[in-house]
Amino acid sequence: MIAIRTLLTLTLLLGVGYPLAVTGLAQLMFPWQANGSQLTNGKQQLIGSALLAQKFERAEYFHSRPSASDFATLGGGASNLGMSSPLRAEFAKAEAKVQGGDPSPTLLTRSASGLDPHLPLDAVQAQVERVAKQRGLDPAALTERVQSGAQAGILGPRVVNILQLNLWLDKDNDA
Repeated sequence: MIAIRTLLTLTLLLGVGYPLAVTGLAQLMFPWQANGSQLTNGKQQLIGSALLAQKFERAEYFHSRPSASDFATLGGGASNLGMSSPLRAEFAKAEAKVQGGDPSPTLLTRSASGLDPHLPLDAVQAQVERVAKQRGLDPAALTERVQSGAQAGILGPRVVNILQLNLWLDKDNDA
């Protein structure tokens, strides 16, 4: 009987009480993050999450790091394509064709999760010329915008959220 009471008490406390308390605190303290960091366009339509990368292939957009899962959240995961893999040369050739020149080394490595929306600042700056040319923008002004949108990396270099940067470009062109 003591075991059953203990089981019921702990189930209520840890299975119901604790999750409700954590959810409530998250909603009070961090509502945007707790609800998925959702990004919308000017028409208030959901575009995506600031925490998940999206596939951008057109030349007028900054490109995200390649995804082993083709940006599918359910199958997200890393690839085993190492720096010495023979497939790397083929991938570099294909990426150079898309980038219109030599791509940044960062764009030749896949994201560990396959869904990382951030790129190091130097990898984004390597794409500025292409994007500025395609959109008819001044490269210096675009570089300044990219640098102003950079965030401090957790342990590494400064990073830029590619989805947010591309949304800003679209918003700026619509105005």
